[in-house]
Amino acid sequence: MSILDNPKYSYLIGKQNLFFRIWKKLFYYYCSFVFTVYTPVKVKGRKNIPNTSAIFCSNHNSHMDVALISFAIKKSFNHFGMLAAIDYWFDSFVKKTLTNIVMNLIPVSRKSEKEENSLSFEDTVVLCKKFMEHDQRNIVIFPEGSRGTSDAILPFRKGAARFAQALKKPIVPIYISGSSKSWPKGKIFMRPCRITINILEPIEPRDYISNNKDEFSLSNIITSHLEKRIKDERIRNKI
Repeated sequence: MSILDNPKYSYLIGKQNLFFRIWKKLFYYYCSFVFTVYTPVKVKGRKNIPNTSAIFCSNHNSHMDVALISFAIKKSFNHFGMLAAIDYWFDSFVKKTLTNIVMNLIPVSRKSEKEENSLSFEDTVVLCKKFMEHDQRNIVIFPEGSRGTSDAILPFRKGAARFAQALKKPIVPIYISGSSKSWPKGKIFMRPCRITINILEPIEPRDYISNNKDEFSLSNIITSHLEKRIKDERIRNKI
């Protein structure tokens, strides 16, 4: 049976029901108000946003980073899906439903495909493709894998590069400065802070295709370039 036939993931296919669309739109307006009044956000590089579906990748220091990317792109949460660990976010119907009210979670396994409740990379790719087909929706991936700290960027994993190659979609690197001060890891409430979002030039997977490189090598190269761009932008922001 195809993963697309599984009713658990039907919300990722085509237009969602009105209830979820309204809540995602309302949450987007709420975040826009917060990012305009409470934590003023400055966005640079909007000219680098592709006209088609893309994979947006940024450093990850706060739970507010997905909302910041949505605000920077000027599209509501209806237009974004976020890869989420199937063993954590999908282990509870209540947890998955409450989260999906404001975000479209796309399951991905971080365990071996042979383990129980795991999902193959190919199945996640199929879900991503189907999700992005409707209304040129986008995917958000945090290459660090988990939230880091403001004074360091964790080593990037190859997931974003692998999905970009499989989906044939550009990666848009983003550097976010200030979110860790506004809502740091371990804190319950946000606090006022100026935030800057730098949208960098897209990375096109097809530009790295070579007859002398296998898929694994290409993933390493793309990941290295993605990490360098974001780290270089971090350095420029500190000068």
